[in-house]
Amino acid sequence: MPKYRLSGLAPAVIGPGGADREQESKMSGPLDHLVVIEAAQSMPAAIAAMLLADHGADVTKVEPRGGAYFAHDLTRKSWDRGKRSVELDIADAADRAALCGLLKGADIFIHAMEEKVAATLGLDAPSLKRDFPALVVVALTAYGQDTPFADRPYGESLAAALLGTMIDKGSPFRPGPVYLGHPALHYGQAFLGVIGALAAVRARRETGTGQRVEASLLDAMIAQSPMNNWWQEDGISYIKKGDSGAVDRFGKTRLITGMFECGDGRFLQFHTGGPGGFRAAMEVLGFGDRIQVVKGPEMATPLNDEEYQIARVGIFDAFKAKPRDEWIRLFHAADVAALPVLEPAEVLLDDQVDYVGQRIALPDPDFGTIHQAAPALIYAGVERVSPTPAPAIGAHNADLATLAARPARMATAARRAIRKPLEGVRVVDFSSFFAVGYGGRLLSDLGADVIKVETPDGDQMRPLPDCFDAAQRGKRDIVLNLKTPEALEAAYRLVAEADVVTHNLRPGKADKLGIGYEKLASINPKLIYAYMPGYGSKGPKALLKSFAPLVSGWTGLLREGGGEGNPPTRSVFGNEDYNNGFLAAAGILMALDRRELTGKGDYMECPQLHSSLWTTSEHFLDADHKVVYGFRLDKDQAGINALDRIYRTRDGWLCIACRQDERFAALAAAIGRPELAADPRFADPQARSRNDAALQELLTPFFAARTSAEAFALLDAAGAACEIARETSWVQEALLEDWAFASNRVVEDKDSMYGHVRTFGSFIHFDETPGFAQGTAPRLGHHTREILGEIGYSPAEIDALIAGGKAMVARSVTGRIDSRVSAA
Repeated sequence: MPKYRLSGLAPAVIGPGGADREQESKMSGPLDHLVVIEAAQSMPAAIAAMLLADHGADVTKVEPRGGAYFAHDLTRKSWDRGKRSVELDIADAADRAALCGLLKGADIFIHAMEEKVAATLGLDAPSLKRDFPALVVVALTAYGQDTPFADRPYGESLAAALLGTMIDKGSPFRPGPVYLGHPALHYGQAFLGVIGALAAVRARRETGTGQRVEASLLDAMIAQSPMNNWWQEDGISYIKKGDSGAVDRFGKTRLITGMFECGDGRFLQFHTGGPGGFRAAMEVLGFGDRIQVVKGPEMATPLNDEEYQIARVGIFDAFKAKPRDEWIRLFHAADVAALPVLEPAEVLLDDQVDYVGQRIALPDPDFGTIHQAAPALIYAGVERVSPTPAPAIGAHNADLATLAARPARMATAARRAIRKPLEGVRVVDFSSFFAVGYGGRLLSDLGADVIKVETPDGDQMRPLPDCFDAAQRGKRDIVLNLKTPEALEAAYRLVAEADVVTHNLRPGKADKLGIGYEKLASINPKLIYAYMPGYGSKGPKALLKSFAPLVSGWTGLLREGGGEGNPPTRSVFGNEDYNNGFLAAAGILMALDRRELTGKGDYMECPQLHSSLWTTSEHFLDADHKVVYGFRLDKDQAGINALDRIYRTRDGWLCIACRQDERFAALAAAIGRPELAADPRFADPQARSRNDAALQELLTPFFAARTSAEAFALLDAAGAACEIARETSWVQEALLEDWAFASNRVVEDKDSMYGHVRTFGSFIHFDETPGFAQGTAPRLGHHTREILGEIGYSPAEIDALIAGGKAMVARSVTGRIDSRVSAA
């Protein structure tokens, strides 16, 4: 694994084996050959472009004159770092021509326009294809062109209200829907946009042309839902339906994870995953003599009645016996995963963050110095980018002519025809549990051949059917006992023909097994070796267990969701398992595209800590290391702004998203107060933010006097963006919708190992090389014979490996398997 040479806040990566790779021989980020134009008045577009800029892409942000409605928010300090800023009004013909001048020399164009709007400006997919045939166009839309919600207005809070995301995690403080304190849909859409963009760039190397890629807020929502949501004919699930943050959500599944208040009033989270984790945790908490001994995977054996009472009730009082730090020390000594619940950005002061250089300092005009999370991905062969501070609006207007004079990106002759963007890519996955597997599942959906390598005992997550399927759907599976030289040799043959290897073994274990970076790179010098540990390959916390949602709570998500002045909430929508899977998939695509230029493989490290820091990057520390929230959920858990929040109505809740000038004017007209649009207190987004309390005082009685339907009708007719907040789950309904199946967002398997199931499928949509999700998770050893034959073993040799216990095949590839796991 790489070692780190510490120097201030930015460590230099030294190649595996201690061979120092000189900084001057490295490129600055794996994407330093790509030019990106971001022209969207949406936060996910800014986040997506930030991820690309953080890893070397040349990003120019095209802003309306004076900036978008959120341009003066504190989030700009993070989400726009490392970019240029130019001001253009794309509704103006001359400015639109200047934008086209920028697009001529660009690889990727990120926008947030629906196609109907884009067509009025000549920026729709056919027009862009005609004028810029090599351009990859990324449309970050509200709901997608092929859904029933295609004409509804854009807004994260609006989507969360309409799609029932606000009810997914109940509040411990009040009933009803809860505004998302953590912007999970924003980050999810940004991740999908980046994965789609980079997959399309790879496809362009084969086809010679760009294409349109679409990822919507709806896609971001369902992309963060499959772990806890599927349809199975008998209702089997490891988690109860309803509030997925409820304290008894796992029912009789032998698993505990959640937040607990300790004797000193501080909070921690712990997780009983991993071999023997449940029993070890019960021993620490004083219940060991009342817990049955389980042979084999613990989660495969349901709790008995006494164990259920302990795990779901008695445990809360037990935690009151000791202070938080003592509990964490005891859990770590017993090899049980546990972490404190902190404020956002507070973790930037942790010793592990210091060790791996994940805190950077930037000069800032308001705070003097701010401390932020560093770019998330580490590559051994590529120098890490040192981001520059976010630019002032229009700071690079004078550079427009120079930027437009860049050489045009030209379409090239096709090398071969492909049906899916990642066709021809092979990934060999040695991981277990969710995050790494989910990243591989995303690549599989885009056409990669992902082969899961398991031990004879199988992935420890196999007993959790819906969770396992969510991470492993669409892959092939081989069982190899890597502790035997014969099986290890088979793994080496597999790696020799692979493009990527992934794993999340604890530091040092891969080397002991014989699948460490140095060994595999010697077999295949072009290999991308992607390591996704919990905390990093080195450092004071490197050997600790890591499970979701512990790192999320550690990096501040539960405080984000709790609301100002409240204790942390017990759960939020989105966590590090999804985020690490998203980031790993993006990082692998970055490395593969870099390999196209260099012809060389690389080592990539993507810890859960890094992805969790990056997905809370809107928050930072000031010069005195005090936490600064980029935005903050209010105490009522109703919103972040008077114009972006949910309001109580006579019979429910209505969500509005009206911070933009035109939306605010429409809202003012809808409530019968058109003069508010001309009121100096509310003249622009900044003025409205300064007078937020006055606006909330004006709006609250209007909604309280009307039903949700009445208020919706008035606002919607006036063009004021709003949605009635659902108070029932939508995501379960979506699994049965014909349009979801037709658009490949849902896939069906009537003969899976779990019986008849429907699961979530594709989240990213390409107009020329569409990915196509299919199939469910493979059975243990389902493809062992097939894969061994592909890498050169004869039938007799395969039989010998199986007979000798070096490899294993599935007992049957049809019919249902026995599963005793259910939360009910």
